[in-house]
Amino acid sequence: MTDLSEHNVTSIENLTGKQRLLLSAMKLFGERGFDGVSVRDIAADANVSVGLIKHHYGSKEGLRQAVDEYFISRFEAFYGNDEQHVEDLSGPEFLSTVDSWVASVADEWPVFSRYFRRALLEETQWGAALFERYYGIVRGSIDRLDAQGKIRPEVDRLWLPFLFMFLETGTLLMDPYIEKVLGRSGYDPELWQRRYRSYTSMIARGVMVPPTDKADS
Repeated sequence: MTDLSEHNVTSIENLTGKQRLLLSAMKLFGERGFDGVSVRDIAADANVSVGLIKHHYGSKEGLRQAVDEYFISRFEAFYGNDEQHVEDLSGPEFLSTVDSWVASVADEWPVFSRYFRRALLEETQWGAALFERYYGIVRGSIDRLDAQGKIRPEVDRLWLPFLFMFLETGTLLMDPYIEKVLGRSGYDPELWQRRYRSYTSMIARGVMVPPTDKADS
């Protein structure tokens, strides 16, 4: 996967041609859809030759798959790795991780959100594949919480990952309207952090086992 961990999609002047292709493709796919963009459009936006797409990614489809991997990697970065998952953190540590993650993706999120929104709304294999990858990440997080005995026994495990996803994708899909009502995007860093705190509070009360209950069990 192209390494863009030290860059954001709003400042691409110093990136390589390969990196610029990835970010231009994400932007244009989000604006026009996969079928509405040609390799010439992407190359022109990235200010590189069309041949560079074939050289680095093989085809427009290969480039889209690389964009998908980069997109998903940003969610995976939040949930953690085998050394430490986000489910292992205390409440204050979790909120600190949220704040750090939001700050790390805030600049690029306008392009990210348009990309994911377009993929979901087109109802094609593109959106289906991204949704399934996202579901797998959330499902894994819930399974880890369950294994730690942190989820109430009466909670429906089948629907829980979708409910978690609804909280995030609901903002994603409605953000153009949220901005009209609130005067700024739901992904404005301050609103974003506030929203995550609201999520955390609701989930703690309705899904998670209270710490005192765990201690008494």
